[in-house]
Amino acid sequence: MADAMDRTSILIVDDSPEKIVALESILDELGQDIVKAASGREALRHLLTRDFAVILLDVRMPVMDGFETAALIRERPRSEHTPIIFVTAFPDETHVARGYSLKAVDYIFTPVVPDVLRTKVAVFADLHQMTAQVKRQAESLRQRAAQLHRLSTASLEINGAQSLDDMVKVVADSAREILGVPRAVATARVHDRRIHRATSPAALAAPLDGAEDDLVMSIVRSTNFLAVPLTRRDGRNMGELQVSGKPHGAFTEEDEDILVQLAQMTSIAVENTLYGELREANRLKDEFLATVSHELRTPLSAMLSWVWMLRRGGLDAEGAARAIEAIERNVKAQTRIVEDLLDVSRIVTGKLRLDTRLVDLGPIIEMTTDSITPAAEAKGITVRSSIDGATPPVLGDAIRLQQLVWNLLTNAIKFTSAGGRVDVVLATSGAEVEVRVSDTGIGISQDFLAYVFEPFRQADGSSGRKSGGLGLGLAIVRHVAELHGGRVEARSAGEDQGSTFVLTLPVATGREAIEELTPSPPSAETAAPRTAVSLAGSSVLVVEDEADTREALALILAQAGATVTSTSTAAQALDAVAAARPDILLCDIGLPTEDGYVLIRKLRALTAEQGGATPAVALSAFAQATDRARALAAGFDTHVAKPIDPDRLLRTLARALSLAVGDADPGDPYEPALASEAGR
Repeated sequence: MADAMDRTSILIVDDSPEKIVALESILDELGQDIVKAASGREALRHLLTRDFAVILLDVRMPVMDGFETAALIRERPRSEHTPIIFVTAFPDETHVARGYSLKAVDYIFTPVVPDVLRTKVAVFADLHQMTAQVKRQAESLRQRAAQLHRLSTASLEINGAQSLDDMVKVVADSAREILGVPRAVATARVHDRRIHRATSPAALAAPLDGAEDDLVMSIVRSTNFLAVPLTRRDGRNMGELQVSGKPHGAFTEEDEDILVQLAQMTSIAVENTLYGELREANRLKDEFLATVSHELRTPLSAMLSWVWMLRRGGLDAEGAARAIEAIERNVKAQTRIVEDLLDVSRIVTGKLRLDTRLVDLGPIIEMTTDSITPAAEAKGITVRSSIDGATPPVLGDAIRLQQLVWNLLTNAIKFTSAGGRVDVVLATSGAEVEVRVSDTGIGISQDFLAYVFEPFRQADGSSGRKSGGLGLGLAIVRHVAELHGGRVEARSAGEDQGSTFVLTLPVATGREAIEELTPSPPSAETAAPRTAVSLAGSSVLVVEDEADTREALALILAQAGATVTSTSTAAQALDAVAAARPDILLCDIGLPTEDGYVLIRKLRALTAEQGGATPAVALSAFAQATDRARALAAGFDTHVAKPIDPDRLLRTLARALSLAVGDADPGDPYEPALASEAGR
């Protein structure tokens, strides 16, 4: 008995039901499929839908006899070579000759000998089975060759992908095409926060047999599901490749082999890409560190030069004033570098916070433009602004929004040559507000345009580059814009074609709490003169281990009228408190042996009569929100970050002593941070 998969079909054509039954009973032992037809037309209809190993054809039939039926069978390409055995009860040499002329393989007279008929039909059945098997093997080899060819093509496409997102898409599409399945999923896991996944076709998004989010550690093959892991060279899992829904039959070992090969080449390509990213990151890091060194040393060099001239006493009053201005300008330049680095650190750690309220961008742009115009005019650059007075407010942090505009304007001026122009436009576009900063400068190459907002990226990172900076400003712009629910886009036709940066922010919906519009924070260049702060009659204990800083602090406080006692260690400070109760303590955190946290805890452990309630201000170069929180938790009343703005320091001390300090000091994102700013 033949297996169901190997059975062939035998067609019996006769107008006599009795003869059909007789022939069927003889051939039944062969275990093949017997198909019966009572006429030539019925036989032809069967031949339209299936192939037969052999046809037993009666000669004499009404309407269409056996010879006519055979002739029509031979006219059809599908049945042109199907074996035909004529069966008749009328021996006739003419009929025999005609039968063989129609390419019949035999001519049998009835009554037939069962064993003879059975043997002859069995030969053709076996021949048909072997032919079908050869065809299947040939088709399998053809498909295998096509799969290997497509696998080779996929290898080139995978290694030519520009990113991991592109790569996993190529892999998913290739797996679906090679195995002829309706769906494939490729996943590459770099780490928990970086997962690249592509589904082919992308329109299908339902989980794959509930296993899509599970790590595939080894090969999984079921009737309708096949998954293989992506592995690193050390054997660790870094993703998986899954296919499902094979339309014909179950997944085979050959399918598994193909998918494993595709997964292996994908694993190698992913690791090569990650290695390339790491190598590029190391290059950018080295380049960035060299840039930081340059940017910090440049203002230091200028300051040391001016200090050297001041020390020699060779400058007249005008020259001394210029020296002081230059030193102050370079200190601010260094401060901005440090603030940019701190902002990037806050961005990376997710600690950058916004103080949001309704903000009118018009005044912010006007004041930022006014403050930067002198620097532009010094370079021979014209700055023009166009502000739509009907622009609705946005919900945001006024200081951070000014920082965005400032960064975009300084970037435009930096890369624009003398005689150029920078335009600032504020307008409304639907439910969004747009700030456009355009320049006629050096432009941006198409190769670098995609990386312009990445931190530490600069189009020219060589030591001979024309423009300074760390390459952080635009990265900060993008992140802060996204925190506001907006976006920023860079456009340029290419080098020497100028550039345009478009900052887009959503209009306030009106559902926010109604508040007075936040005024624009004045910039450093346009800040109003500050009211002098007096600490007359107050005694201040300064605890600072760095001698130059300690002496400078003592002089600043003394000029404000305070009586100053200076110490360099926590132990000396506690002795000073015991000897004479100061009105306030100004303490550096980074002290030797026992730091400022230890000192304040020991101080707060004293009774009020012993000085335990003395107001205390922490002074530290650690300016993160966690540093401020730690200082307050330890017992300090407030926290001031280095470098110090003397006016702000005096105001902070006066407030802690409940003294009058005049008008409130507005925040400035481009000067050293206040204690409140340290909490961002």
